[in-house]
Amino acid sequence: MVAKKTAGDTAHTASGEEPYDPEAFARKYGIPPGEAKTIIKRYGPSRKKLDSYMAARDA
Repeated sequence: MVAKKTAGDTAHTASGEEPYDPEAFARKYGIPPGEAKTIIKRYGPSRKKLDSYMAARDA
């Protein structure tokens, strides 16, 4: 039997596989939601790519 994933599962989130939603991305980095949407539109919703972008931006 295959276990179903629930909203509380964090395995994918922790591994960077789940895409960011703009609100969560904005909250994590303390940026306005509109800016988060623009960044996600430009770079895609990949957590790995967006986290890398934000790390480079703050460097």
